[in-house]
Amino acid sequence: MSADLAYPALGHPELGHPVLDMHVHTVIARTWTTGTQDYVREANPEAYADSASFEDPAHLWGILAGEGVDHAVVLAEEAPASSGMVTSEFIQDYCADIPTLHPFASLNPAIDEDLVGRLERLLARGRVAGLKFLPPYQHVYPNDPRLYPLYERAEALGLPCTFHTGLSRIPGTRLKFADPLLLDDVAVDFPHLPILLAHAGRGVWYDAAAMLATLHENVYLELSGLPPRNLPRYFPQLERLVGKMIFGSDFPGVPSIAENIAALREVLGEAGARAVLWENGARLLGLKE
Repeated sequence: MSADLAYPALGHPELGHPVLDMHVHTVIARTWTTGTQDYVREANPEAYADSASFEDPAHLWGILAGEGVDHAVVLAEEAPASSGMVTSEFIQDYCADIPTLHPFASLNPAIDEDLVGRLERLLARGRVAGLKFLPPYQHVYPNDPRLYPLYERAEALGLPCTFHTGLSRIPGTRLKFADPLLLDDVAVDFPHLPILLAHAGRGVWYDAAAMLATLHENVYLELSGLPPRNLPRYFPQLERLVGKMIFGSDFPGVPSIAENIAALREVLGEAGARAVLWENGARLLGLKE
């Protein structure tokens, strides 16, 4: 691995700050179900065709850096009922040699009876920067009592927790588990647990997601998969929400991360873009500029 990939110079002259992408997937077809493969093949045929190259994490990092990303969260996805099995251990190992890739573990109560024990084993073997929950993919309500001991431990550790909310095009997902209002219980019961609403209630619950982010100090809107130019329509009180928004691309589900970064700057202005592209997420991950 070359040093320029592992340790890029942070910051962009035109931005004056680094960029954090809080929502990136590996592009390794063997870890996906057929439905996920079909979705990625349609959404990003170039990346899908190059799937074998993504076995090397330096390849992913080279693409992200080329798109203007300085730090990225890479997500595990243990959801065999729908999207596939990108295991937490695989993501830990994938990110191990590139300090600007931050692994989020995935835990599933249908797979692990002792979720806290699984987290402790993951922490013992390597980095865990946060947790990713996929309620509509794993067919579990996010306020399920089985998850509460895990939330308690994550809160004590200060681990950000990202939850899929809103629509998905992956076959086998179930929308009833994706309502962000289900996370009101979690936000109230764990007021110091950072909760990121991935996709911000996409397609169905933008108002509910915005309400939760306004109501709870620990709830954030994570913008993965949302066209930046549509944000004023999705969130009419956009200016009030900038301090609670965090950028995510949902790569490989978007054609161009760089274009999304540029569009965010146009929509939010320089100060707003700095908050969303860097400051809000970096604060949760403990990153320094």
